[in-house]
Amino acid sequence: MPNARYDRRRAILRISPWSFELGQEYTQPGGIRAMNANLEALLDLQIIDKRRLTLKRAREGQSGQVSDASAAAKAAEDAAATATAEVAKMGALIRQYNEDVQRCDASITELRSQQMNAKTNKEYMAIINGVENAKLEKSNREASVKELSDKVTALETKAKAAIEQAALIRAKAEEIAAANAIAAKPTEEEQTLQKRYDEVRAGIDPAFLEAYERLVKSNHKMPLMRIDPKTRSSAYGSLVSQNQLEQIRMGKLVIDTGTNAILFIDEGTKKAKS
Repeated sequence: MPNARYDRRRAILRISPWSFELGQEYTQPGGIRAMNANLEALLDLQIIDKRRLTLKRAREGQSGQVSDASAAAKAAEDAAATATAEVAKMGALIRQYNEDVQRCDASITELRSQQMNAKTNKEYMAIINGVENAKLEKSNREASVKELSDKVTALETKAKAAIEQAALIRAKAEEIAAANAIAAKPTEEEQTLQKRYDEVRAGIDPAFLEAYERLVKSNHKMPLMRIDPKTRSSAYGSLVSQNQLEQIRMGKLVIDTGTNAILFIDEGTKKAKS
């Protein structure tokens, strides 16, 4: 015997072969009681909501890619700017050290010109010491210039690579942004889902609808919670009273006090087997 409910996992938008107006008394062939129409419709809405959420997250994921790419590009540009600033500082030091080298050369030349004119041994030794000190300072400055020049070369390479990387990332971000501009518009599937949602929503009892949409808006993990008709237990192991069970069967809105979920019973398949 076919089940009164259509297979939601495979055909969310198919009309049930046992469809009927909300609030209408209905039994399947063989006298098997069907699920309350309002709850049946809410289950439809829940499936539609889950699919819409999946599509929304996919769009948000693409938007996140643009944000991440823009952040990565800015980081690369900042790294290039930092490297460029360091190059400028080191360039100033190199110029200063080169000037020091030239000054040392001039001092050495001047001291050596005075060497032959020294009248005393003390004057001669002072000139010799002056030359050696100038040579030592020149050597230190030349070593510093070489070290700084190597650093400048490395930093310039780093800055160039960072600039190129930033340009590539920004180009990719622009491509994603352009794709997102198109993807931001509702797809055909989303439009179909929204149309189906509105159709189902229009026929639901306002009390049921208000309770369900409030739970969805609060990101409730299980807006609708199934109760086993035999054990009266919920998905969390809690038990409902026999009175609550009958209220659900009578089509009344029953809220679980522990989770605020809307309770429902799906006993069509179980009765059909019996």
